[in-house]
Amino acid sequence: MSNPLTYEDIKNKVPVKQGVELGIEGDNYLVGISEEKIYSLSLSAFYVWQLCDGSRNVEELATHIMQDLKESSQEISESELKEVLTLILGQLHEAELIKFSEE
Repeated sequence: MSNPLTYEDIKNKVPVKQGVELGIEGDNYLVGISEEKIYSLSLSAFYVWQLCDGSRNVEELATHIMQDLKESSQEISESELKEVLTLILGQLHEAELIKFSEE
């Protein structure tokens, strides 16, 4: 296993989702890369995966998510959001559900 990602490492990288949405199972969302590689994602991981359309870098993604949270009256500090976002992106990257491209 590689060193964990830090927000500073990835803030200028552009995450691009890999795989396809297969449906919902219980409270989780199924995303498949191949018939052998199917992942069950939590709502928050699925939400982040969906946003990884290659149009924004990680910093812009964080700004977008903060705006979404404000509109739905959910409070989270910017540092906490960056920590959670980095963790989710790291897990998605490790599972090959996203790839990072440089801007």
